[in-house]
Amino acid sequence: MSDRTWMQVVIYSCPPESVNRVLDVLEQFNLDNEYVLPDDPERDPAAPHRLPSLELGRGYIHSETPCGTSNDIRQALPEDAAWKVWEEPTYVALGEVYLNHPDLALFKADCDHRGRPVFSSGEVDDLVELTGGDRVQLGHRTGRTWEMALEQLEAINNGIVIPRDTATASAPLQAAALNQLASGPARWLPPDASGLARATTAPNR
Repeated sequence: MSDRTWMQVVIYSCPPESVNRVLDVLEQFNLDNEYVLPDDPERDPAAPHRLPSLELGRGYIHSETPCGTSNDIRQALPEDAAWKVWEEPTYVALGEVYLNHPDLALFKADCDHRGRPVFSSGEVDDLVELTGGDRVQLGHRTGRTWEMALEQLEAINNGIVIPRDTATASAPLQAAALNQLASGPARWLPPDASGLARATTAPNR
């Protein structure tokens, strides 16, 4: 029975004032673009920052981390950034995925090895009965609404690099995609969507 698993974090947008916090979280949990093995030394807290900048759309990974760490990471990441955190399934349990978008709040689900939400046949039946098969309602309850919003951000921001200590007055990198979500078609958001009240205008980030 394994108590360790593979972990990945992707940041799709981040206000300049939250970049340092995100980088500190990535360093705290030893996440990088290289595989980290169990015998690798832990980072010295007194050492210079290992991650001088944040690259949007890039996967920050750890190949051997304790199960349940995804929950610790999602609690540490800022809510005003858009991100995906997931850990792979083990031999005895499904993985966990967390999707966050500033206009939608947080979505959590069990997931497969690629971070895709998964549901049992019984859960699917319950969701169809609960929503009457409405695709918008189903999208909100299965995470598809979040995936669509994050896909927009990825298309616009992928590959952008934001250095540490970036001035708050710098360009709002995710404003275009957030505006598309905030003022876009109402079909995305069912009446009980979390964050719906905040979605009348685009956030100023």
